[in-house]
Amino acid sequence: MKKKIFALAMALAMAATAAGCGAKQSSDVEALLQKANDTMAQVTSMSAQLEVQLDMAYEEETLESVVKSDMDLKLDPFKTNMTISTTINGQTMQPYEMYAVQNGDTVDAYMQVDGEWIYQPMTSADVSQYNAEQNMDLYLKNIEAFKVTGTEEINGTKTTMIEGLLTGDAMEEALKNSGIESTTAGLGISADDLVTLMDSVEGMPVKLWISDDGYVMQYELDMTAMMQGIMDVMSGGEENPVTISKTLVHMTCSNFDAVPDFEVPAEALAAA
Repeated sequence: MKKKIFALAMALAMAATAAGCGAKQSSDVEALLQKANDTMAQVTSMSAQLEVQLDMAYEEETLESVVKSDMDLKLDPFKTNMTISTTINGQTMQPYEMYAVQNGDTVDAYMQVDGEWIYQPMTSADVSQYNAEQNMDLYLKNIEAFKVTGTEEINGTKTTMIEGLLTGDAMEEALKNSGIESTTAGLGISADDLVTLMDSVEGMPVKLWISDDGYVMQYELDMTAMMQGIMDVMSGGEENPVTISKTLVHMTCSNFDAVPDFEVPAEALAAA
């Protein structure tokens, strides 16, 4: 049971990085967001480090996990090469390598696990959490109650940090875009249940670190309240034994427009 709960929680956290829909923007940061929109729309490649932290307690046991993905991305069409590693309660699992290449409306994914390449056809939604450019575009356009909270240097670049919320319709649309509905449907949680849940959550806090020339150097999405709410819905009105103390999605980006081209290895292609 604990493994199933953890697997669900991680799947929800990873899927929901594709959040986004229409929402109002704060006039105080409108110019900065517009600059970032214009700059990021022109990016053709980047490197990124995605980290998903999930801390939870189940009855008397605790679980602290971190999933890290180091990736190079080529955009339009989407192509990525990444190494993914997972640490659970301080123990690092065997990392694996993955390539994903857009092929029309689908994505060809190749994963190397224990030295063996596995081919897995996917939809664009299946790998949307890894599409840094797409996620940034969604966050930049679909935020409200934003304010500038300071400046910070990220990888040697001065950035302005802004914070805000994805709320109401934004979170509901985020669920539709992220694929969470299909994940939770098999557990008896309907789309209406999720909409009700969104109404009860004040918002998902979002942080963006934007350089003077409009590059989004870093972003962070705090999904703790939403994840706890989903676990509460799963309890079916009974006392929920699961406590989510942290669910953070954090991505740092670099190497804009400077990623060398790469190809899927022949041994990976042979697995198709």
